[in-house]
Amino acid sequence: MSLQTTGTPELSVVMPTFQDPHCLEPTLRALARQTLPPDRYEVVVVRDGGSPDGYPEALAAGAGLRLRVVELAERRGRAGVRNEGVRHACAPLLVFLDADSWSLPDLLERHLAHHREPGNPEVLIGRRDDIGLAHLPAVLGDDPAAIPRLSPHGGDMRFPPDGVPDQRRDWLEVGWTVAYTHNISLSRELFDRVGGFREEFALSYGMEDIELFYRVDRAGARFGYDDDARVVHLPHHRNMGRNWAEMMANTRSITALYPCLEWEFLSVIVGPEAVKRILLYRSLVRACVQRSTCAIGPAVARLADRLPGPRVLWVGTGSADAGLPASAMTFDYGAPVGPTNFHLIGLAPPLAPGSLDAVVSVDFWRYLLWPELCQFVNSSLLLAGEVHLVATDASAPEMCATDRDTLAYLGRSLAAEFSVQRQDVTGLGTVLSLRPAATAGAPAYARAAASG
Repeated sequence: MSLQTTGTPELSVVMPTFQDPHCLEPTLRALARQTLPPDRYEVVVVRDGGSPDGYPEALAAGAGLRLRVVELAERRGRAGVRNEGVRHACAPLLVFLDADSWSLPDLLERHLAHHREPGNPEVLIGRRDDIGLAHLPAVLGDDPAAIPRLSPHGGDMRFPPDGVPDQRRDWLEVGWTVAYTHNISLSRELFDRVGGFREEFALSYGMEDIELFYRVDRAGARFGYDDDARVVHLPHHRNMGRNWAEMMANTRSITALYPCLEWEFLSVIVGPEAVKRILLYRSLVRACVQRSTCAIGPAVARLADRLPGPRVLWVGTGSADAGLPASAMTFDYGAPVGPTNFHLIGLAPPLAPGSLDAVVSVDFWRYLLWPELCQFVNSSLLLAGEVHLVATDASAPEMCATDRDTLAYLGRSLAAEFSVQRQDVTGLGTVLSLRPAATAGAPAYARAAASG
């Protein structure tokens, strides 16, 4: 279906729709009153299979638009629908909106102007203000000035209410983490180069857009943000429990595909706090690698033959020279990611419970904030029967102290739930060994040391 087909558009709006003609109608009406002349852009609406009636009235709201409607006989899901929309798009610039993204009049003009300026970032993220029923009349009455930017009745929920996108730009280092397809643009060439959306997500909800823009980031693209390129997220019914469960399941699948700290944090934290943690731990990892701290070689030499088996996860640096057996695994940021080396913190590693004999962290645990240290210990004890926190005499401003009083306090804190053994190992340092309280007993290396 096409209501207007003459000329070549400069910009293609790609928009999926499923069971939401009530949202699509005001969204198309808003696109029809853009400041960008209608001959310069097209709107591609892809109707996923199984959508209900009510669409003829909704599509009529796009009168005057260069509107292309693609009907899918069977459901494809969010990734497949967007890929189909791109296949039908004609312009070199893609703007992704959702059917519930009601746009302000200059939205498309701002996206196009950004990409026409030489040197600008290759991806532009626009603002999305969430509203409730209290401000729906402002949308239905076409009065964007009456729509608030601050919560609880408005605001972009990706950011804290202190104006982070206006006052600080460091989060754009990981702009892909907030790259939702309700208001974002990139070139068709870049989209095709990274392979489009992964359709393996099928009908499962969430994270297909973040995963796409993670690949865009890895391709070297930069992210920009325009706080005035604004849409309003129309209220519509969502099954939040189901959506959350599907989104977390998708995230765990992606973490297995990309075993790095960024996806690890997204699997346990969402929103602004995840971005803050990612940026923090990126800096801590850089400091660790640059200073060559957390060297696991001495720990391997002094502990490996005293552990209950060879299937050990070693957390630290220098794994290539440590003489590890083939069955060992590492979290070594100084070595490339591979089948046995992940760039993780250890919050939710994609490993099977009970698949390891032990976990040994050499000083890297000293970089962790308290919540992450607790989570690392808890997750590690699901993977292995014992966890060893090695404290050498290395020091760095970002590391916690390892004086006797601090280690004694740490041991007492962990003893509330675990069996804790403290051992001074010659040529290495102090080791705190943790085991589940139900299987209390000295760790294997400590027993060997006592007998030998």
